[in-house]
Amino acid sequence: MTPPFPVAAGRYESFRENVRPRARLVVREGDRPFRDEIDLQAQWFGGEFGRCFTGTGGEKIEILQFGHWNRGAGPDFTEVAVCIDGELRRGALEIDIDVRHWERHGHLTNPDFNAVILHVFTDQPALNRIFTCTADHRHVPQLLLPQFTGLQGRPDFLPEAFPGRCVTPLNSMSDTEVNSLLVAAAQYRLQQKSERLRIMINSTSSEQAMFQAIAEALGFRRNKTAMAILAQRCKVRDLLEMEAAEREAWLFGAAGFLDPGLSEEGIGEKARAYLRQLRDHWGKRRDRIDSKSLRAINWRCDGVRPLNHPQRRVGALACLVGHWERLQPFWEENVNNFEKQVNNLLKDVRHPFWEHHYTFRCEPSRIPRRLIGKDRLRDILGNVIFPGAIRLEPACWSEYAGLGRVDSNQKLRRATLRLFGNNARRQKLFTRYYHQQQGLLQIFEDFCLEDASDCGDCRFPEQLTQWRGPVAIPSARDGIYAG
Repeated sequence: MTPPFPVAAGRYESFRENVRPRARLVVREGDRPFRDEIDLQAQWFGGEFGRCFTGTGGEKIEILQFGHWNRGAGPDFTEVAVCIDGELRRGALEIDIDVRHWERHGHLTNPDFNAVILHVFTDQPALNRIFTCTADHRHVPQLLLPQFTGLQGRPDFLPEAFPGRCVTPLNSMSDTEVNSLLVAAAQYRLQQKSERLRIMINSTSSEQAMFQAIAEALGFRRNKTAMAILAQRCKVRDLLEMEAAEREAWLFGAAGFLDPGLSEEGIGEKARAYLRQLRDHWGKRRDRIDSKSLRAINWRCDGVRPLNHPQRRVGALACLVGHWERLQPFWEENVNNFEKQVNNLLKDVRHPFWEHHYTFRCEPSRIPRRLIGKDRLRDILGNVIFPGAIRLEPACWSEYAGLGRVDSNQKLRRATLRLFGNNARRQKLFTRYYHQQQGLLQIFEDFCLEDASDCGDCRFPEQLTQWRGPVAIPSARDGIYAG
């Protein structure tokens, strides 16, 4: 029998906590978990860190209102409401990667920052306490955030992987035992994604949290943050009140894809007509969003397949909002056969331009391409639909466990090589299902990416003996558990 959710997750969490503390943590010179402050600001504004904290001085801090994201000069967020040790304070909030940036960026002497009521950061000196003061000599409470959240995950820094020390003990374990480990890791990973959504829902609203999560899933690894920022700037409730053409124009304009600097020279006739239509609608609304500000969204096109170009992803997001009434039940009700229902919906996500174009400038393809293909379907199910649904109905784990695999990527290839070496049978056997792939990625992140000793100090290989013996695992229908 399949372990009911989240029974196996608890076993993996205990195993994880027992093994990881003694591993040597990775120190990456010149690297940060956040590429720049806008990544951190997006995670904060999306509610990923929650609302309740303890300040560096021991203060009890509760964010009552996240305020407005300031994309011009001055503090990062304005009209913020914070309760500090029971006292309500209203004003601005500044977010920095390093606490010392307050002084280095000139905020200490800038009167525009006198309204700051809370200074948020992720790094500070190990030995010396750095305080935050305003130009009018007022002390500002500080909040040190954790280094990682669910949006980006840990940095994928390893070169092409090599087999780890865990290959030998894993080879000595039965297929049943290995699969039970992957099931437990997958349940833990799903539980963490569900918890992240719960925090975001409590910080914003159910539909806005799900809208951002769907945008991230469409953004793929390289543009998750960019799509999250776009979803935060264009609230789904506002989009739903617009006509389809207005909605598209607002999303493309806020994304920075309708800037006047984009020349129409060399653009095909259909693309030119479509672009002008978008610009006409955007011109009526652009005063609500300043896409030309210093905080413009940083889109990444390097290493992105043409079908996954961010312009095409924004088009897909606009089309999905047009089907929002059909999407909402997936995280509000117990739906029978999520995969079939979501797939049927995505088949109806059509667009006469983006089904034949990758960008505004590319040559049109003669054959229409689905805006959201098989792998995006699985990732939307795995990263949005099931993490949301499992909060209400844990029994839907069995359906989640039946999701088929997605195409391999660099990180998954590294994980399978690191854990299974050159054992092609097991590489294939344990990547047949989506949850197995997720379990592999969780183990890879928890142990391989947290070790900098070339496996020498990692206790994971020795502790694998904890997974021996009879363990409840998924049904034999998969055909991989005999012997």
